[in-house]
Amino acid sequence: MRNSLSRRRFSLCCAGMGISALAGPPIVARATSIPELMEREPPMLETLKWAPHVHKAIQTVINANGQYSSTYNPQRRPYVVVDWNNTAIVGDVQETLFLYMLEHFSFLMRADEFRHLIHVHAFAHPLPAPFVNMAGQPVSFPVLVDDLIEDYRALAARYGHMPHPLPRDVLAKDVTLQAFRARMAFCQQAVATLHGPEAAQRWMIRLVAGQTATDVIALSRAANEWCLGASITTQTWECPAERPGKAGPVSTKVVQALRLTPEMANLFQILQEHGIDPVICTSGMEDITALFATSAEYGYNLPREHVFGARLAERKKILLSTEVAHYPFPADAGKTAIIHKYFVAKRQMSPLMIFAGEDCSAHMLEAFPDSKLNCLINRKQSAPMQKFLQKAAQSASDTAPRQFYLQGRDENTGEWLPEEGSILLGETNPSLPT
Repeated sequence: MRNSLSRRRFSLCCAGMGISALAGPPIVARATSIPELMEREPPMLETLKWAPHVHKAIQTVINANGQYSSTYNPQRRPYVVVDWNNTAIVGDVQETLFLYMLEHFSFLMRADEFRHLIHVHAFAHPLPAPFVNMAGQPVSFPVLVDDLIEDYRALAARYGHMPHPLPRDVLAKDVTLQAFRARMAFCQQAVATLHGPEAAQRWMIRLVAGQTATDVIALSRAANEWCLGASITTQTWECPAERPGKAGPVSTKVVQALRLTPEMANLFQILQEHGIDPVICTSGMEDITALFATSAEYGYNLPREHVFGARLAERKKILLSTEVAHYPFPADAGKTAIIHKYFVAKRQMSPLMIFAGEDCSAHMLEAFPDSKLNCLINRKQSAPMQKFLQKAAQSASDTAPRQFYLQGRDENTGEWLPEEGSILLGETNPSLPT
């Protein structure tokens, strides 16, 4: 058995904790005898900043289905499915890694491989508004790609012999790097708008090709340290005037945000103390999610085998830009397929509860209508998710048990709010989805 942080200690200290943790040991499940259970009170979810209705409903489901209940069957342990990005944490570890790689030019692909990857979603027509250059002129995707390749070749020639990631102060005044990062962020947002969040996520993940999994985990750890220690901000990245490229200089806004969530860390511990397995299923890379999710220092401390995310194929330990064969990409129907394969088929039951905050979880919510409770993070999400958010919002004032609940947060501080409304980034008052 592990020596874990106490729930109370984590709740008090995690917001100010630095990130240097390694993966913690897995939790070892053991059967607890009925007399032993009867001798103590069932573990209770800490209040923290849960919305009261949500807190009460979750505890009720746990009590009715965990090992302190008379109907519990240890041979068919209940399980709960949780998104990682914007759910177990505030922010997105894949986007955090992407921005860090841009700031420090942490790419090891050959230029021809980079061109092939960037071209995946290219089309000849000009991008629609608001994807125009700083002069308000239309931007052609192929021409933007040409500019990116020119930037990439110049940076690779200049810094290719240096250890990665490059120090930020080395790159701070490099106009080529400034142009490259602005164009890349602009391109990623265009892909997300035109092709959806799943396409943008797969695009970002493939950018780590050419590195080992160990390299990427180390990069992600450094990115986490950087972002957890920084303020939550919206930054504007622009191409310098002296490097306009063929498409003209472009500008885009990026959000820097990553925070631990003590409410979710406490939930994971309480679930396991009740004999219920928390399962992470996320569209981010599995290895960099596991770095966070299995960490005892951060308080999450989940078993490695219960973390599922995106997987890239490897050749001689080098990551390729293609995904592992016969393994679904964990977004939309892919998430549902993973849960069916690894849990529904083996335990003959749907998830007990689902906690969703990623843009690509609507299919999973539809696929498991018999889940006892769905807790949705109140944030701007994709159109398929929006209908579930609206459903939860319509019954937010109802104190009777229901299937869909909203959990609010303050996006300006990264903390949850003890209500179902959220204060969106840059705003001051909480609101519900409309």
